[in-house]
Amino acid sequence: MYSDDEEAEIAVDIKRLWDVKIPLMSQGQKEPLKPIISAAKNKDPSVVCTHYDVDRRRFFYGMDNGAVCFWPLDQSRPNTSRFVGAHKGPVSAICTPRKGDGELGKAGLIVTGSVDSSIKIWDYQGKVILDPTVCVQTLYGHSGTVTALVILGDYIVSSSTDGSIKMWRQEEGRGQLVYPWFELQATVAGMEGWVRCMAYDNSGAVGDLGAIFAADESGGVTKVLPEAVWDDSIQRLSTRMDFKIDHRVERLHDRGISVIRYVAKWDMVLTVAYDQCLRAYDVKSSQVRHAWLNERGCQFTTLEVNTEFDEVLAGDTSGVLSIFSVRTGRLMVTKQLVAPPGGAAASRRGINAHASAASGAGGPGSGASGILSVTAVLGRQLYAVATGRELSLWLIEHELEYNVARGGHEKAVISLYSCSGGVAGPGGDHDYRIFSASIDNTVRLWDPYDMACIRVMEEMYSELSAMTFYEGWNLLVTGHDNGDIRLWNLDTGSTVTLRQHTNTVTSLELALVHRNEELLISASYDGWVVLWDIRSLRGEEPHMVAKFRAHGPDAPNGLASSSSKGAAAAAAAGGSSGVQTPEPAAPAGAPASTSLSRSEAAKAAGAAMGLGPSAVAALQGALGGPDTEILALRFDPLKKVIVTAGTDRVIKVWAATGYEYLGCHTGHTDAVGCLALDSNFLFSGSDDCSICLWDTVPAGSARASTYAGLRTGANPVPALAHSSSMLSGQAAAAAGSGGASSSGGVPPAFQLTFSGRPLKTLKGHTRSVTGLDVLPSSGNLVSCSLDGQLLVWDYVSGTVLHRFTHESEEFRCLALRYDRPEVLVGTVQANLLRYTIHEAAVAGPAKTRLARGAGRPLAAEPGLPEDLEALALEEQHGSGSDG
Repeated sequence: MYSDDEEAEIAVDIKRLWDVKIPLMSQGQKEPLKPIISAAKNKDPSVVCTHYDVDRRRFFYGMDNGAVCFWPLDQSRPNTSRFVGAHKGPVSAICTPRKGDGELGKAGLIVTGSVDSSIKIWDYQGKVILDPTVCVQTLYGHSGTVTALVILGDYIVSSSTDGSIKMWRQEEGRGQLVYPWFELQATVAGMEGWVRCMAYDNSGAVGDLGAIFAADESGGVTKVLPEAVWDDSIQRLSTRMDFKIDHRVERLHDRGISVIRYVAKWDMVLTVAYDQCLRAYDVKSSQVRHAWLNERGCQFTTLEVNTEFDEVLAGDTSGVLSIFSVRTGRLMVTKQLVAPPGGAAASRRGINAHASAASGAGGPGSGASGILSVTAVLGRQLYAVATGRELSLWLIEHELEYNVARGGHEKAVISLYSCSGGVAGPGGDHDYRIFSASIDNTVRLWDPYDMACIRVMEEMYSELSAMTFYEGWNLLVTGHDNGDIRLWNLDTGSTVTLRQHTNTVTSLELALVHRNEELLISASYDGWVVLWDIRSLRGEEPHMVAKFRAHGPDAPNGLASSSSKGAAAAAAAGGSSGVQTPEPAAPAGAPASTSLSRSEAAKAAGAAMGLGPSAVAALQGALGGPDTEILALRFDPLKKVIVTAGTDRVIKVWAATGYEYLGCHTGHTDAVGCLALDSNFLFSGSDDCSICLWDTVPAGSARASTYAGLRTGANPVPALAHSSSMLSGQAAAAAGSGGASSSGGVPPAFQLTFSGRPLKTLKGHTRSVTGLDVLPSSGNLVSCSLDGQLLVWDYVSGTVLHRFTHESEEFRCLALRYDRPEVLVGTVQANLLRYTIHEAAVAGPAKTRLARGAGRPLAAEPGLPEDLEALALEEQHGSGSDG
């Protein structure tokens, strides 16, 4: 039962099904309660106690004006509240018998206690035609508020603020009467002060009569055992019982106990006191097994248990429901069910303006705001939550495909990073920490063991827009909306700010460009890519290494390359090759070398081909619109290339050495917002709701053919002519007519670039694709989207192997964990969700996959799976398919 197995962790989702206001007047009584209601001056009556009748599915509630009412419950919203009867003072306790509880159970009676010290027995069966409600009997014997009631066979057990527990037994010899008659049989004294609450339960075993636990204002708990009495006249046990004090626990709490619950299945007594603590006391070992302090600094008001999932549910005065795991002793989840007193700010501060009122004689709900009671009702995992003026039904759903990390962000989560398990610290422990960034301007560090938030770093100056982590040097790197890049040293707490971008930083990537040289690559809305040395082995301060314009009017667009020979040819034609020569000392915002803009290139190509104005406009659209933002960036360690993509719908590939423009991939119809790599393959997710699969740098591209032709003296024109992009071929021929070439009329400006088309297009999302990654063991693709879906793909066949759906969340980013098969998803609704990926369940048929270590590609032969090799060959010969 108390397993620490992490795989046994339970996911919980809490949803409201309906809510209804408590009416001022309830139907069913012969005469309205006008005198009682008018006696409550200047305020509406409020609920002060509740009880659920399992057999009849009635939710009873007592009011502070003395009225006792109930709602017939089902899964739909209840219609009419029924009135039972009224006490002279506020109702303090309600109890209904089970069917096996003697004559009380057979008659289906209702027992209530009040502040007026009386106990009333009601019949709501309609046996009396003239009045549907009958007060069968009123029991007098207490001299203080009746705080709790327990029905046990033929007995009614009551506790009171007079410091006593009384047993009322059904009088024998009255079997001919319509209703049973109860008389006082015994009184148990000895408690210290008021007896505030009682609880009863039994294990269900044969001969087990259970036990009653009573709590008093000193913080102590007394165990009262019922014992069956042997009847010599019939030579068997009679229905009569004796009650004796078994033992007492002194000072279980420092202050008075307000709620108690005995769970025989767990051999555990759960108590809540005015010290804002919930304790789990083991009856067998006489030890406190768990102690949970309310993290909001306010008082718990109610307890409920779920024995199926070994959980304790506790509501408090701030309106928050907390669910604790008895197995692990940890707080699993919290949920704001009721608006806190004084607003959200008061909830965050743990302020409870009415907490003092809850300590009155009326019990934990007397005058207190927040949650009055949480009660398991109807079917499995359904709970009724009552407040002073409202009743609501909630579904607490277990066995979900995800879990929610507690203590999360307050606004949308925009980035996640999961450490890959390198050695962290002198202890040699593996580092699997997790970082999350949000537009609430905080970065949170999560403990990988239990996903508890262990550190919060807050940005004070500009909004966070990107985040990554440099594991080797324990450096957190963040990008901001003003173009700044901040380096956070987690060991010292110091920060360093880097400035080169002039607009929001959208992507940060760490790249091992050369041996022992890991650079930071950043991209921005300004269209520039900047490379930084942030931790030089030579002891230099973090500085810029190079920058180049990747997207925008001055960036290469597929009609130019970085060949110096091609630059001269293009210059002779009146244009530029778009060569980007990085200068280490270039100031922020410095313009790149002049290049042929997309508009000018389209006009030149259109004029050469004899196109009209409308065709030129279409050509401009094909080459990209006016937007220049870079939204995604990736470094390919196998090909040693940098891949960029953004709002111009084009994916561009750059050499990591020299930063030459190598070529582009076109096929998306909207902005490309995320990228992922798996050996040779590049994946892109777009606002057009699709995922495209590309050969990152095609092996048979015009670039490779050109180099082969230059070495052998062959004419490389056929390789260029068979490019899958007809537009690029025509534009190249048009531009080539204006420049000299030593290769059959094709200028070198076009011999060194490629234009790729998708090997396959995956369609399964209905909104923008926001995150992509590849599972390390199976090689399957994982994608998330604003449509609230997390999909696992076999990208070779293009099929969805598994689909996780969360209708109320919009998925913004994802990250794979390296210590367990789990995917983390950050949402627009500020949640961090955890999905367990069982590789055996989602792995497709055996296919050729590259080996991957710790989720990172190895330097292996970049071969293609057979299913995609044919597509790649077709793409090289100009007949590639979208799939």
